[in-house]
Amino acid sequence: MKRKRSIPAFVLLLLLALGTLTMWPAAKAEAANPYLPLWEHMPDGEPRIFEDPDNPGKYRVYVYGSHDTMRNHYCGLDIRAWSAPVEDLSDWRDEGSVFKYEVDGRWDIMYAPDIAEVIRKDGTKDYYLYPHSRVGGKNGDDEQYDPGVNRVPMVCKGSSPVGPFEPINLDEDGINVVDGSPLGFDPGVWIEYITDPADPDYEIGFRAYA
Repeated sequence: MKRKRSIPAFVLLLLLALGTLTMWPAAKAEAANPYLPLWEHMPDGEPRIFEDPDNPGKYRVYVYGSHDTMRNHYCGLDIRAWSAPVEDLSDWRDEGSVFKYEVDGRWDIMYAPDIAEVIRKDGTKDYYLYPHSRVGGKNGDDEQYDPGVNRVPMVCKGSSPVGPFEPINLDEDGINVVDGSPLGFDPGVWIEYITDPADPDYEIGFRAYA
């Protein structure tokens, strides 16, 4: 009389698990760290959620940061941005260099930035970038960079989350910030919208704090 062969318990469990998995649709890949490609070096990241100008009604997460591209020093010559749809934070897009500044062939070093969106009463959107230019910073002895002036409080304005941005508080020569530009190291900006008609800034519609 032949003996009946039994199926090992671990094989039964494996078959059961495989059968269960086939009942479920394939899951989409989840976001993970590092969320940017390994070749990208963007410290001091500032995340913001703005409406996608190319897809009204859709929103994207924009991350702005300095750009570690120099071999002998940290940070670099531009402010960099990446973005992803809020529905899928694994689908990041390189928005490129959104701001850099040069005077007489010598480039500013850009450190930790910030950005703020202002929605005006007519629905127009303006974006204010605070690039935190150190004007040479720790690299001030290098002839390639301009160590002579202080543009740390520079403020730039654009109509899109990714620019182009133009400085709005520099003198006519584009070298020094004008009086009344107190913003300093590692800027942080918050916008308050004014709804009280008795407020002196009601006509402007907003007030900025830093």
